[in-house]
Amino acid sequence: MKNFTTIFPLAENVHLIKDVGQLANSMAASGEYEAKLVCFKNSANYSYLNTEANHLTIDFIVPCGKKLFMEKAVLDYIKQKATQIDVIHFFHLTKETIHYALHYKKHNPAGKVYLKMDVYNEMLERGIRYSKKGIFNWAHKKKEKQLFKQLSVISVENPIALELLIKRFPTLKDKALLIPNGVNDIYLKQEFPQIRAFKEKENIILSVGRIGATDKNFELLLNAFSKANIPNWKLLFIGPIENNFEDRVANIIKENPHLKDKIELVGQIEDRKELYGYYNRSKICCLSSPFESFGITFVEAMYFGNYVIGTSGMSSFRYITNDYQLGVAVEKNDENALVQILQQKTGDEVMLDDNWKKAQHRIQENFYWSKLITPLVKKLNSATL
Repeated sequence: MKNFTTIFPLAENVHLIKDVGQLANSMAASGEYEAKLVCFKNSANYSYLNTEANHLTIDFIVPCGKKLFMEKAVLDYIKQKATQIDVIHFFHLTKETIHYALHYKKHNPAGKVYLKMDVYNEMLERGIRYSKKGIFNWAHKKKEKQLFKQLSVISVENPIALELLIKRFPTLKDKALLIPNGVNDIYLKQEFPQIRAFKEKENIILSVGRIGATDKNFELLLNAFSKANIPNWKLLFIGPIENNFEDRVANIIKENPHLKDKIELVGQIEDRKELYGYYNRSKICCLSSPFESFGITFVEAMYFGNYVIGTSGMSSFRYITNDYQLGVAVEKNDENALVQILQQKTGDEVMLDDNWKKAQHRIQENFYWSKLITPLVKKLNSATL
């Protein structure tokens, strides 16, 4: 059986349920590949290998310093294992991945390289710079051209990004694919053979992520909810709590006593089945971060029929929601707009009910991992260098 190896040194347990683990896991589940993830041991345990990533294995490497900007442990692993790897898989177009990939091709010229961009559209629009120093950037750009000749597949997560990629790098046209992130439909069908009917759902707005993280701007959602006139709804935050966000919640409730039982900090949930249970209960999922390259939370929420609310800075939101038919984006950092949207959407029960089935269908057709990897397998099997 062919080998598919993902190189992602910083992978933690949580990455196994993101595209880092799920893409490789799905490649193995297809039956055509065995899949490995190569990383440092960054978590005490990798429990998701027993659930949503149960087709994946991990090769742990030990940090041993750097050679320039590259991890020696990664270079050593690639050199030792190159001939056993049929497809090597990297994330992000960076100077590190360029040089790792070329290192692999040096030791296995017949091997195939797949690069998943996981990129913001804005980055493709303005161009990718590898160094602030002109001479170094020029040197990396030369290596970039060398890599592009040896790539088998490169993918992005939304149609606009695909257009931008081909426009900026025309030579990649025949190697470029649209491969968004998705849900592990096989696992979900086993654990949730029956999704709650809309009438069984609760008036819950769900927000999932690193609660309180500066780059996620959950405070925008908190403030908007506190000002919106939606007395019959609750706001639930799920995820590790950072930057004393619980103090901000306490102050909001102190200023607005009627919100005492309306805002809940659930905390981090390691049990994925429990987390999915919250999606199954809620009607709306909202993230207020100013930027997201994708937003896997939205896809998970829509699997369970949630209406989704995001911001204009989320690169893939338009694609996920089918041109905003299944969700709405407010301008990033626009609190007043979010207040109005929360009031409008929570008050439209007919729309939410109608959305319930349409959202599930959208995910089924476009965001099941079992389907997403099909064009990748086909492209890799036909790729020649």
